[in-house]
Amino acid sequence: MTLESLSNELLLDLFELFDAVNLLRAFSGLNTRFNSLLYTDVRSYRVDLRSISKEDFNILYPAYLPLISNRIIYLRLSDDEDTPCQCVYFQSTGFTLSRFDNLRSLTLSSFSSDLNLNQYFFSDLHELHNLTNLKFVHCRLYHFHVEDFRDVIDQIWKLPKLSHLYWDFTFKYERHFSMPTYLSTSLQYLTIRNYNCCSYDFSRLFEKTPRLRKFFISSNSDEDDDLPFSHEFLPAPQSLSVTRLILLSIRSLPLMTSLFKLLPSITRLKVEIYSITLDGHQWKEMIVNYLPQLKDFQFKIDLGVGVVVRVRVLMERFTPKHTTPHVHPQTLEIRILPEPNSN
Repeated sequence: MTLESLSNELLLDLFELFDAVNLLRAFSGLNTRFNSLLYTDVRSYRVDLRSISKEDFNILYPAYLPLISNRIIYLRLSDDEDTPCQCVYFQSTGFTLSRFDNLRSLTLSSFSSDLNLNQYFFSDLHELHNLTNLKFVHCRLYHFHVEDFRDVIDQIWKLPKLSHLYWDFTFKYERHFSMPTYLSTSLQYLTIRNYNCCSYDFSRLFEKTPRLRKFFISSNSDEDDDLPFSHEFLPAPQSLSVTRLILLSIRSLPLMTSLFKLLPSITRLKVEIYSITLDGHQWKEMIVNYLPQLKDFQFKIDLGVGVVVRVRVLMERFTPKHTTPHVHPQTLEIRILPEPNSN
């Protein structure tokens, strides 16, 4: 039995096992039937260019990419050690992001400080009307200020179907994220790495992201100021639907407290704190006062000198005993987990 003896349906099922680059290299140009399957019948392509050789990239771009760009639903570009300057080369070809008009997921990984890469690479992000997932992973643009990317952030917030955003940028100087000025009607899952804005910026962020459900931030900020907490926009549980909050590398008590005040509907909370000293009574007071809906609380405390404590608490006991009839304080579960072996 040969490949050509298989039905079109079986061939299309087989094609799903290949990544786009190897699929096109193996079958494109064999005959009219295979070309018809590849360029007419295959409905979607996933293109992951991590670790692709420059030779393969040079083949993919002029020969295949223009023919399948409107059926690519997943695209990942990378500037890591295996594929240096890939994004710069992609930009130099003149092939813009707007060509991928059916793109659902876009990941840009390890963008570097190459001076040939500029913000115009992102100038047509707003044309990706079908994009639902956008990830910037370990992008280090030290020759840019975050303010240079304000328009990019606004474009992202205007995307009509975007539901998931992962933002991991490091820019020149200390600020690595700028507040959007447009309101997103779709964004529900937001991750911001290296967040170092002030605690009073959160209200503006949530005001522009009213459909947010899960918020994940990591922060190296040690903000310890006495700036008043902003009450210009303090969303009630009915107007903001965030139910899950993850805070990593938190060193600022004001920043953490501000988030708790703004998000009273949180039911699941995960916190990793450094250099913040809180005893059990203080945690209980904060949770009772600010997080009345909390059910599942996980936290990791770095005590220094290599001592790390992990705790998970099911929150029934933290609710006042006589508040509601369904509370069962005896169901409280606490597990102290050892730090995993790093080896």
